[in-house]
Amino acid sequence: MDLTLDEQRLIAEYRRLTSAGRDDLLAYASMLVRQAGDEKENGIATDQCRLKNVEPRPETEKTPVFTE
Repeated sequence: MDLTLDEQRLIAEYRRLTSAGRDDLLAYASMLVRQAGDEKENGIATDQCRLKNVEPRPETEKTPVFTE
């Protein structure tokens, strides 16, 4: 399996953590997952941006084109 340099650094840093540090990291990750699940249930997602409404373009409507 090929890993990027950033992924290799993350693994190396994780291996350097103490067991308490790993538990703290796991608790934080669990909190983020729960928070993301709550946002999806409520229909509110803070990690997404809203797209601007585009004005309607009649030339893109699906209407049949008649040619002679």
